[in-house]
Amino acid sequence: MSGLLKAISRQRSQVDIAGAGRESITTQFTKGRLDTCGVFGNLTKLEETHLAQLWERLLADFDKPLDEVTSDPIIRPIEYDEEADSKRAKETQETSPFEVFQGCMFNETVADKCKELGIVSEMGKDGELVPPFESQLKDKTLKSAFWQAVREDHPDVLMLRFLRARKWDVEKAYKMAIAAVKWRVQEKVDEIIWYGDIHNDASLMWKGVSYAHGKDRLGQPIIWSGSCLHHQKDQSYPQLKRYLIWMMETLRQLLFTPIERVCLIMDLTDHSNANMDWPFVKTFIKFLEAYYPECLGICIVYNGPWWFSGVWKLISPLLDPVVASKVQFAQKPEGLLKFIDEKELLAIRGGKDKYVYEYVKPQPEENKLMFDKEGREKATKKLDEKRELFVEATREWVDAKGGDGFAEMSGKRRELSNEVRQAAEEKDKYTRARHFYTRAGVLENGVVDWSRVQEYD
Repeated sequence: MSGLLKAISRQRSQVDIAGAGRESITTQFTKGRLDTCGVFGNLTKLEETHLAQLWERLLADFDKPLDEVTSDPIIRPIEYDEEADSKRAKETQETSPFEVFQGCMFNETVADKCKELGIVSEMGKDGELVPPFESQLKDKTLKSAFWQAVREDHPDVLMLRFLRARKWDVEKAYKMAIAAVKWRVQEKVDEIIWYGDIHNDASLMWKGVSYAHGKDRLGQPIIWSGSCLHHQKDQSYPQLKRYLIWMMETLRQLLFTPIERVCLIMDLTDHSNANMDWPFVKTFIKFLEAYYPECLGICIVYNGPWWFSGVWKLISPLLDPVVASKVQFAQKPEGLLKFIDEKELLAIRGGKDKYVYEYVKPQPEENKLMFDKEGREKATKKLDEKRELFVEATREWVDAKGGDGFAEMSGKRRELSNEVRQAAEEKDKYTRARHFYTRAGVLENGVVDWSRVQEYD
């Protein structure tokens, strides 16, 4: 493992040079204190000035067609024909069906499985649990696409992610942010959110290939990802990509300032070469770096086999140095306990929480608000009004940067930002299907409470 540790050390030294001023992830856990430098609500005067400059850049292009706004190139982690891949998966499902996991067949969605189990809604035309997708994009402008990217976040929280990722270089942050907005439109992210896990591959949801549960010592949600449950042949790439985007978008709901990142545990217990999926690895890494920046707090690679150092040599060059610096390795429960309190650690990994993942299936009428068009229109109108007030205040704030009224306008924006988020959360009830975490009771009315599913003696 010496070569592995040397490679990590080299990457961390690069981060120390490029990102001076921020504590390393190991230092944060040693102190038991989250580093909130550059986070919403904890900005220096210079950082707030950079934020104002980024907003100034954005607002100058706000009414332009999105396609005409300059950005970084859209990254395709792997080259593939999505339509052809989906068609092949459908043909396999129809001509050579096979069971993947506990009665879940290849290419079968949760919606398919629910119909099979008799879980249908009286509100759907054919028993559908979710009404047909209705785009919330008002037009093809940057303004419309930007607000769909913000969704229920504080607007500044999203902007700051790109600023930190580009080390406060405003122009680089702007081009990165616009690329992310364009990517969301191309990938139809809002449609994925609309249908939620109901359109996910059933076997992925039943197996619990990845799921959130508990929090680490810094308060970050823990994502458990057991590689032994994953096999590339079990689902098509389009379905795997959809699942990944849904997971990342759902995790955004579990983050509240100053907790803006997650703790990812790559659990390699019982891992074998049969579990390796390079298209998935490349996709996950690139999405994390380009479209969900500053969302990873720490990644713990747990219980890797002796030969994993060779795999790491292939993966590490794909990683941005900042991401690589957040990777830690643990071989035994004692290693995990450095980062996770025993009450938050699963019993099967040496902790006290006896929780075992089990997919909570949809209920027939759980999405009744999504069928309420009048309610959605009212929520949309209110949100639009709040956003316009925020934009107006932001223009005044930008004009005042460096002047006497800057601090006063910052406070006004903060209040309006909270109102925008509250209005967005209300509209979300009409545009996002309920999912595993809402059904389990973990996420309710904007509050995350893991104690509702944790189990102890």
